[in-house]
Amino acid sequence: MSDLLALCFDSVTEPVISLNRSRPAEPDPGQMENARGWGFGWYPGEELAGQVLKDPEATGEDKTMDVLRDWNRFGSTIFICHFRGQAQHRAQSDAQPFLHHYSGRSWIIAHSGTLRDDWRSALPLGDKPSFEPVGRTDTEHIFCWLLNRFQREEARSLGGYQWERLTKDLRMLNESGPLNLMLSDGQSLAVYQCREAQHPIYWSRRIPPHGHATLANSVLSLTIEQHQAHHTYLAFATEPLSDDSWVQMSPGQLLITRRGKIIWDSLGVWDQQEGLSQLKLQSAASGEFDKVELYPPLAAPGSETEQAPSAAQSATPEKPAGKEDWRLHWRIGPSAQSGDEEYRFLRIFHESRYRYDNPVRASHHILRLQPLQDGQQSLEEFDLRINVDGKVHRFEDVFGNQTIELDVTRPFTEFLVRSESRVRLGRTFPLEERAPHRREQIPLVWMPWQRQMMLAYLLPTELPESHLTEIFDFSMSFVERNDYNLRDLLLDMNRTIFHDFEYVPGVTTLETTPYDVLIRRKGVCQDFANLLICMARLLSIPARYRVGYIDTLATSDNQVQSESSHAWAELYLPGAGWVGFDPTNGKLVKQEHVRVACGRNYRDATPTMGTLYKGGAGETLEVTVKVEPET
Repeated sequence: MSDLLALCFDSVTEPVISLNRSRPAEPDPGQMENARGWGFGWYPGEELAGQVLKDPEATGEDKTMDVLRDWNRFGSTIFICHFRGQAQHRAQSDAQPFLHHYSGRSWIIAHSGTLRDDWRSALPLGDKPSFEPVGRTDTEHIFCWLLNRFQREEARSLGGYQWERLTKDLRMLNESGPLNLMLSDGQSLAVYQCREAQHPIYWSRRIPPHGHATLANSVLSLTIEQHQAHHTYLAFATEPLSDDSWVQMSPGQLLITRRGKIIWDSLGVWDQQEGLSQLKLQSAASGEFDKVELYPPLAAPGSETEQAPSAAQSATPEKPAGKEDWRLHWRIGPSAQSGDEEYRFLRIFHESRYRYDNPVRASHHILRLQPLQDGQQSLEEFDLRINVDGKVHRFEDVFGNQTIELDVTRPFTEFLVRSESRVRLGRTFPLEERAPHRREQIPLVWMPWQRQMMLAYLLPTELPESHLTEIFDFSMSFVERNDYNLRDLLLDMNRTIFHDFEYVPGVTTLETTPYDVLIRRKGVCQDFANLLICMARLLSIPARYRVGYIDTLATSDNQVQSESSHAWAELYLPGAGWVGFDPTNGKLVKQEHVRVACGRNYRDATPTMGTLYKGGAGETLEVTVKVEPET
């Protein structure tokens, strides 16, 4: 059987694909001695018009392959490649991959395997088929047979043809002989594994930053150049291109991919809603699934990867009587409402302790520690204590945050702020109930007065144009993958940041930009929130930065609730208002999130900040946060 390669990128990419000049030392017994030829199919740019370049006679030593390395039109989100086939007739009309035009787009197919001799009678095209083969191969006959069925069902794209129906069609074709197949309509890529699986297809999802600049097997090499190394892609090959984890497709399995992600699996191994592989365990006797190694590896339930990241547990300190001289003190008493099953109660303890080697003689401080109170979240109790005295000004800032300004002119070596809150959280309705417009599409249209009011939340971070272009291209990959559906693409963005980006404290600073996070794929909650905000704003979706707390739902294995304040993004959706998206945990904001302050960015919403005018050398900071549910 011949060798196949398919690539599905999240953004337009120009990979360097080249055939090995020498034959493998131990060729596949199934390969013919004179096996040769290659072919590439792709969709230049983001067009639906495909192109095919092939040479049925070449062995990889011709100059045409070298031209592709520097050809600026060799850029696409989908590639389908066929190498070293065994065609009896070495002609362009019989060389793969094949291309046909239907429903305003190009369709490209590649097939490995040889059907039985009766395939023409077993798979009739009918008396007056709309699609007929030009060559004499079983592959092109299969292609025309499928396109005729799409036309009869009035399916104008792969997405318009039911995936279950396509699976049945491919299994019907498989009854006529070996069938490894790759098919694309320019938007989606379908990959089918022969039910005999004697020549398996392997796949791997490559998440940046890529560990290998070049991937290779005995047939070909694949290079993603440095300026495109932040692109995510899926690679399917009949021979793995590296020694790290690849997944072997199961017999009779059909995978549908789009923009660097699997969106449907005929065996249900890939969970689209969660965005990661989920093995459905079955008994060995069934024989339906082979043992596969997942890429990337799954986190065990309850592990740090699955839970919100946290550091070592910090116990709530006791308040020693008489040891703290609280100069300033505000308190809000409990409300009359309590005990409703619709509500959930959380207690939050937050302490920030600043110490200085030299006394601070003059300083200005801003505190935003009082949780928000609205129809969804009620502040039952709030107790704030500060151990220094000064001139106080309390107000609600332009973003609606309860803010305290404190000017201190008396020397101090320790600045201690302690707040305790009791918050009642109402039941959160599903997004489809909050956003009634099921088919709200990108781009969103705002009235002039709406855009004027939302302007502060529509301007992306000031970055070089090339950086914003990269972030925009990354954002558009979600738009294309979800057919411009607003709700689906936002949920996809939120989950993808959670699954594809690594939570690593200490690798970023307040100066880290969304572009830095996109390239490194590492950061903490504020970095992931900043990236999601920038992506949303580039799509004309108003977005703001939210600071608060989160109950990480501790278990017996994870006693830590939360060790610091938390950050997420809030996006303004038509008909729904502000909706919280937590990319650090890959979920919508619900009853485990306590909202405190918001703004355009971190500086508008930071819990504590200040300026030291005199003194204050050698500053150290200790922060303790504890979130506990009340039963």
